[in-house]
Amino acid sequence: MEFASKPLLVASALLLVALPAAAGEESASVAPLVINRAIVKCPGITGVSMTIDAEQSLPLRLVSTLACGSSVAILSDTEGYTAKVRTTDGKEGYVAVMYLAAGGNLRSSDVKPVPSVATPVNGVVRWHAGAPGCDEFLSRGRHVESITANGITVQVSLQDSGWKYRANVAVSNQSGSTIDVQPGIVTLAELEPVLRALPATDVNKVAHASTSHQVLWTLADAVPSPSAVSRTSSKSIADRIAHRSNPTDDYMSPHMTLASARPGVFERTESVDAESIALRPVALKPQQNAAGVMWFARDDRAHELSLRVPAGGVVFDFAFAFEDRDR
Repeated sequence: MEFASKPLLVASALLLVALPAAAGEESASVAPLVINRAIVKCPGITGVSMTIDAEQSLPLRLVSTLACGSSVAILSDTEGYTAKVRTTDGKEGYVAVMYLAAGGNLRSSDVKPVPSVATPVNGVVRWHAGAPGCDEFLSRGRHVESITANGITVQVSLQDSGWKYRANVAVSNQSGSTIDVQPGIVTLAELEPVLRALPATDVNKVAHASTSHQVLWTLADAVPSPSAVSRTSSKSIADRIAHRSNPTDDYMSPHMTLASARPGVFERTESVDAESIALRPVALKPQQNAAGVMWFARDDRAHELSLRVPAGGVVFDFAFAFEDRDR
């Protein structure tokens, strides 16, 4: 397929403008880089695809769908079919030049920095402390691991209730397409001291047993597995949380993270509707979030575990450990 050549006007309008200071010129400060800006035009369509790859090969790997009339900063233009652009909310990708019109200048200080993202390897992204796209924080006292990849953010925490393992799962879809969230394919596996799968428990069984087992009790909160923390790092969990390198929003639902307590310390009096907080199958549209709870079989000897959440064609793999257990 051959594409029409770009008009010279558009080609010249998409060049980066960044002229170095004249030789010998002294200045106490450096002026912000000026980047050419373009407006997204939509001849006969409702939106324009921004893709990961410059070739825009099929099937399209979308970063986002740009709205007609929106403004983008031009990062590079190599006189090809596409130009690399950055949106005002910090997303980067490639757009066909035929959909861009000159739109004036934009100072680089006005462009939101691009958040780091994880890169899938064979369809899997694994959580590792401080790695691109990986974050950790406390959500209502519970340690959360977060991974962002392909425009999707998945966040999880894991607790030991003394009856079942309880996983809080949140998914935020910031990609350009609808993704499926399917609890039936979310898995928990024990890695140490033995390797085995820990089956999920049907929410109906959880709801039936909630009055006697207090499903929101917490005996222990899982933390990142030692295997997912660099051996050369001397930072504690508290230090890493205080100085987060890839901060993300907290997508955990407050309704599923009610305060929990240890048995014998505080007796819960409120009733718990397990079905109302359970993670449910959902087709998650762009800019939508989903969150819920899952319960899994428990092994009180488990030390290291792997929680895997498939979403958008990627498996998000989280490494957890329960401390202070006999190994």
